[in-house]
Amino acid sequence: MAKVSDLNLTTLYKLPWLKKNNPNGWIEPTTYCQLACPGCYRGLAFSNPVRIHEDIIKLKKDIDTLIKIRKIKILTIAGGEPLLYPKLDELVLYAKKRHIQARILTNGVALSYERLATLKNLGVTEVVIHIAQYQSRANCNRGKYCQMFRKVKGVELNFIMTVSKDNFRLLPKILAFYKKNSDVVSRVFLILYRDIFFQKPGMEDTKNYVSLEKLADLIRRTYKVEPCAYLGKTLDPQKPSWLYFAPILISNNTIGAADSQTVEKLFNLANNGPWNAFPAGSPSLVKSLSVLPLANIRRIIIGYVKTIFKNPSNFFKLPKCQIVILLDTPTFTKGGWNLCDGCPDAILYKGRLVPSCLLERIKLGEEISI
Repeated sequence: MAKVSDLNLTTLYKLPWLKKNNPNGWIEPTTYCQLACPGCYRGLAFSNPVRIHEDIIKLKKDIDTLIKIRKIKILTIAGGEPLLYPKLDELVLYAKKRHIQARILTNGVALSYERLATLKNLGVTEVVIHIAQYQSRANCNRGKYCQMFRKVKGVELNFIMTVSKDNFRLLPKILAFYKKNSDVVSRVFLILYRDIFFQKPGMEDTKNYVSLEKLADLIRRTYKVEPCAYLGKTLDPQKPSWLYFAPILISNNTIGAADSQTVEKLFNLANNGPWNAFPAGSPSLVKSLSVLPLANIRRIIIGYVKTIFKNPSNFFKLPKCQIVILLDTPTFTKGGWNLCDGCPDAILYKGRLVPSCLLERIKLGEEISI
């Protein structure tokens, strides 16, 4: 397999996300959190962080603005820890009223069967759970969340993890778990750790960095698939900021994959209607099969039959398209900040769109915008 650095990006589908046409909206209703995770982009691991609950009226106005200026179809509610926001239910209901889906990005500590069922009834369609090795063992049980989402059906379960040299060795075991639970795990987000709090150029601490190439090669070996789509960088169009893999699995067996043409067709279908196809919505295999090339369908059928022969119990399981997304976050260069094209996670700050991951620098007066 070729390395990502040798990859011809023209063979992949480039997501056409722009500043004024982006399916993803981003708001942060609170900076309260039960944890103090090292590397938190909101600086909550530092001493005496600012903790506030945002005014609900302001947040509703932000949602209205994002719909108007970005044409968003799905709203990510992040933080801090959004489950600690006292008016979260009202916020989710407002998103539903405005006919956009709601995604909760949470550390999972306050998530229970009952709370998940309530969120589903209010209109939440996706939950992204952030788990890392420095969280307590009690809060690090991925299996617990898989069982929870199997019981409360109708909400997509996604996992997110920041990847550094400190935890890279843990990834093979973690990825094996995601594959094994592909029936319920819809997406896996892997974010490359980057130091965003350095005070001057040249002071950035890079010793704990992992390269996108190294991470992508691990995904290739683990899932036995090639990437299918990407999002570019503002200052370096030959470098991906988001890199997508779309393996089709039965349990932990890869039986096929969505290619770049399939992603493009699914994207166009979703862009012209409700957001119900990846890369931002539900990775429906039925929808995928309707636009997969014949050769890919043949591979999937052959792979499906082989898995049944090896393990007859697989006959009762449906294949699932599990999306794996690698995020190479903004980097500081001589030409300024090299951002993700269109910045899917842009947040409104003082009336303008800015990268949410660099918000703390912006609050200190640095001029960064998308």
